[in-house]
Parts: sequence; structure tokens; C-alpha cells
Amino acid sequence: MDGSAHLVFLGGDRREAEAARVLAGRGYAVAAHGCLLPAGTGLEPRDVAVALAEADAVVCPALGTVGDGDALFRPSPMPPLPIAASWLDLSHGVPWLIGRTSGPWLGRAAAAAGVPLLQYGERDDYALLNAIPTAEGAVAEACRMAGRTVWGQRALVAGCGRCAQVLLVRLLAWGAEVVCAARRPGARALAQALGARAIEMEAIPAEARRCQFLFNTVPAPVVGRAALAALAPGAVVTDIASAPGGTDFRAAEELGVQARLLPGIPGRLFPATAGRILADVVVAVLAEAAAAGAFV
Repeated sequence: MDGSAHLVFLGGDRREAEAARVLAGRGYAVAAHGCLLPAGTGLEPRDVAVALAEADAVVCPALGTVGDGDALFRPSPMPPLPIAASWLDLSHGVPWLIGRTSGPWLGRAAAAAGVPLLQYGERDDYALLNAIPTAEGAVAEACRMAGRTVWGQRALVAGCGRCAQVLLVRLLAWGAEVVCAARRPGARALAQALGARAIEMEAIPAEARRCQFLFNTVPAPVVGRAALAALAPGAVVTDIASAPGGTDFRAAEELGVQARLLPGIPGRLFPATAGRILADVVVAVLAEAAAAGAFV
């Protein structure tokens, strides 16, 4: 699919608005519905039925759907954008690109309407690059909460997935002493290879006693009351896992520990960077799908 294609953006935040602007600048015909379109994008909202009738592809939010999968993410205070079944009927044979889905509705509805649903959130070329603004934003927010830099401090990172790996590298480069907690021996070995000290997940409470920063990247309950109670005075917890995160936020509040869940950092803090990353992956996904004959 070349740069003359018609793309329709549905929902999303400033990241999607920037991706739409970038792709329009590359010659794509871009329409948008239910999107944040701040001044400077050069784009105007379009009637969704008219736009979909002309579309060669539909681009949905990187943060995907909410609830049962029948509405598209939009940032607060905007409500999620409900997906009308008629939109899928209008899109027969036209691929929908989306970061992820939160429930079964969209997958079932797309299959029934003959719409290829292409999820890009777990692609390495997207997830690894998207981890860069996520990690940098997480450190910035943590430093703001703590009132100190990570330089010269001890930081504990729970998890060793893509985002955690990028986070480990940056914390080490910025002068922190870094410990990584991971379940799998291979993940702990990777953390050591990157320069961090590695521990098992069960050792988080014992290690937390000496940490000023705790970052969670695991979408499962791994930072519980014991770890929170053990944290050094003034330590902060930054959770960047998918909602609801992996931190016991009720316990944190009761214990007086600063702890925040920070979803969607790239779109909120670094939309220019995140938008360019998204624009590139949209082009790559569509090219691969076209080459594989996934749609006509």
C-alpha cells in the first residue's frame, strides 16, 4: 500500500494525531473521527460514514479498546469512542490496525464483517521503540515525585520485558544502582548482561528496604503491602504496567507511600516521538499485509 492510500484514524490521543499529521505529510490522504486534532495537524474531522467509504485502511488507538472491546480509547475527560457495527460493515475487506484489544467484541465483530484486524502492539519494531518514551517518561515522573534524580540512587525494576530492558539501560546510564526482579532465569541473566543485579520476584520486599525508586512493569500483583512497607523513607513507586498495574495502590495510600499508575506515557508526554513511531509501524504493517495478500 503506497502513500496515495486513504487512511481513517478513529479515536486515540495526541500520539494518533501526530501519526496522522506525519502520514499526511508523506502523501497519504488522511481523515479522522473522534480524535484529538490539536492546532497544527492540518487535519479536520470527517463524517465517519463518508470517510470509511473511501478508506483503504483504518487506524485505531495504540491503547486499543476498553471494556469488552466495543469502544476505542480516548484520553480523559473524553469518553471512549463506541464502535458502531455499521462502521465494520462499511469497512468490509479493509484492514483495521489497532495496538491491542481489551475484550472479545471487536475481534468477533470484525470477523463477522470480513474486516482484517491487525494488532501491532506486540510487534518488536513497535514495542521496543515505544518502550523508549515510556521508560524516559517513567523516570521523569518518578524523579518529579521524589524530588531527586536517579543518579546515585538505588532503583528496583520489577520485570524484564521490552519496556523494563529499555528502562534498565537508561537507569544505569544515568548513574543509578539498578536491581531487576524477574521470574525466569533467562530474564535474570539478561538483566545481568545489561549491567543490573538480578533477583527473584520473591526477594522484592527484602530488596525494597534499600531502594529510593521502584518501577513496576509487570501487569500482575507483584508489588504488595510487604514491599511497600519495606521501602526506604521517601521512596516512590512508578507503575507502567497495563491497567490496573501490579502495585497494591490501596496499601500504598494506607502506608503513605507515593505510588502512581502511569498508563499511556508516550501519548501523554511525548506525542511527537510516539506519533512518528506509530506512523512508521502503520506503513510497515500495511506493506506486510498487502504483500501477504491479507486484503484486496
